[in-house]
Amino acid sequence: MKNASTSWILLAAGIAAIGVIIHLAAIVGGPAWYAFFGAPPQIVASARNGTWLAPVSTAAIALLMGLCAIYACSAAGLIRRLPLLRPALASIATVCLVRGFLLIPLAIQHPELFNTFEVIAALVWATAGFGFALGFFIPQKPLHFTRVNG
Repeated sequence: MKNASTSWILLAAGIAAIGVIIHLAAIVGGPAWYAFFGAPPQIVASARNGTWLAPVSTAAIALLMGLCAIYACSAAGLIRRLPLLRPALASIATVCLVRGFLLIPLAIQHPELFNTFEVIAALVWATAGFGFALGFFIPQKPLHFTRVNG
């Protein structure tokens, strides 16, 4: 069971890492990239006008996604156990699953926003949410502190 769960957790880490790359690439790619990836109109306008809103908010999102990937790697055992691992994984899983399942009411209330990109994004983030949730449910080894004499 742990092997299959670890694969899902690593998939979640990969999805978050790809999110980092896409967000950083959008900063370099400019307004067309922001528009292609569905950024809000004010972010696209900021990129066109050269103001700080687009790059700063996009870098902040990339940073948060990077933290998500790091926490997933910790849950998978690739790196040491991070503080507050289980609450972080629960929070990340919740955000990802809400993002994934938000497509259903969005499609009903705003059918004009229902498109291929949104369907793919919803499926990807629901998948990541499932991986983060599995990370929460895998028993974690407690942190062990060693005392250094000297």
